[in-house]
Amino acid sequence: MNTALLLQVLFAGLSIGAVYTLVAVGFGVVWGGTGAINFAQGEYVMLGGVVAAVVLELWGLPLLWCVLIAVAVTGLAGLATEIAILGWGRVRSGEAITLATIAIAVILKGVVMLATDRQTYGLPSFFGDAPLRIGGASASTQMLWNLGTAVLAVLLLAAFFRTTRRGTMLRAAADDREVLQSFGVSFRSTARWAFVLAALLGGLAGAGLAPLTVMSFDSGTLLGLKGFAAAMLGGLGSPYGALAGGLLLGVAEAAVAGYGAPAYADAVAFVVLLVVLFTRPTGLFGQAKVARV
Repeated sequence: MNTALLLQVLFAGLSIGAVYTLVAVGFGVVWGGTGAINFAQGEYVMLGGVVAAVVLELWGLPLLWCVLIAVAVTGLAGLATEIAILGWGRVRSGEAITLATIAIAVILKGVVMLATDRQTYGLPSFFGDAPLRIGGASASTQMLWNLGTAVLAVLLLAAFFRTTRRGTMLRAAADDREVLQSFGVSFRSTARWAFVLAALLGGLAGAGLAPLTVMSFDSGTLLGLKGFAAAMLGGLGSPYGALAGGLLLGVAEAAVAGYGAPAYADAVAFVVLLVVLFTRPTGLFGQAKVARV
């Protein structure tokens, strides 16, 4: 076995898998807070990467400031999503919210397309271009940022859900929204937090992805689908499941690309999604719920 190639595949998989993790966690947060699948999640990722690159290009700010501005802009996009769907639209059911997020995704894509004139963007590596040499393989220093960001985000979110009042509300909304509302907790309040958190995670993912690949107005659709596959693989709504699902999916894609079939790498997510849906719909870490009728 070629150890250097194996390590190269592992490093590449962890780097992109960390991005999928952040996208998957975003899906889980909105699912928990609203009972809906947020199909605008991929557009948040696209927006984060494009905004960070545009800020760097226009103003030449330090990379950290570019990332912070991009994350803030995507957070505002998440807030606008909640206002548009639950405020102006007065949508409440999970199914209707899911359909409405498809419209939001199309709008976000169209706005970015018009604003950027279909240009592509990228960022330099946050820690310089010199690669790390490990066991005969080279690893981008960006991998360390992406992986560290994903792990830290998962740990912080797990602590947020476990130890804070707002996090407890979001978990309760995932378990039984009607009971939560009977205690006087507004559904819009939990939904707003869910959409803003998901958008912040998407912006962070996009900024971390921009040094690895070019970003443009149409980058979000495929990223969203892959993040959803990672969320389903790990268990929708489980932060640790999202971490496992994202990293596993990233490594699987890198393995297919690295061992001779790069044209089929993008299909891995769809195969994984179909297998999970047919064999274990709750994912690796998800738990089936028992409902009384």
